[in-house]
Amino acid sequence: MRRDHGLTMARYDVLAQLNMAGGRLGLSDLASAIVLSPSGLSKLLDRMEQSDLIRRDPDLRDARSTFATITPKGRALVTKARASHHRFLQQVFGDALSRRDADDLARIMSNVHDAIEQL
Repeated sequence: MRRDHGLTMARYDVLAQLNMAGGRLGLSDLASAIVLSPSGLSKLLDRMEQSDLIRRDPDLRDARSTFATITPKGRALVTKARASHHRFLQQVFGDALSRRDADDLARIMSNVHDAIEQL
């Protein structure tokens, strides 16, 4: 990811989450989605904002809240990066697992996700 697109996995994750959410998320929702502390997310977003990948917008309905919004540059980058990331995942997992193995892995990961959500 870094070699091909200049993105750390953390930056890719932020851009992917924003893109999948339609372009913007509240900072607390984003921190939960990428499993970073609020201070860790703030530092990451500072660097991403300086690179013009995201911008922070105030929540006009709640002065205490802020949104992270993907920029056109960020959207273009994550679109290109996603294609190569999916090819990599296909090579690592898809080519190595049978359909049954992939279904089992998806079921197991869903169980792990559900357990984490209960914490």
